Amino acid sequence: MLKEKRSIKVVVYFGENGFYPVRFSYDGIKIYINSIAYLWIENKGSRSVYYFSVISSRGSYVLEYHDDLKKWYCAKPGGW
Repeated sequence: MLKEKRSIKVVVYFGENGFYPVRFSYDGIKIYINSIAYLWIENKGSRSVYYFSVISSRGSYVLEYHDDLKKWYCAKPGGW
């Protein structure tokens, strides 16, 4: 679980091998993802949390998707 995270809205691409974020926004700012540096999944009982370490033109972020809640969160490494 990330600390100092914000709830965000995400545009997601769904493909044969799963899903990944393409763009996200918070506070009215749209941020386009240039690349996904790393992906990992934590299973906590019956819930899964997906983490995406992404790089954008505004810097690097970690996006967190809670499968059970169907919600996305964002944190910037080193805090905001």
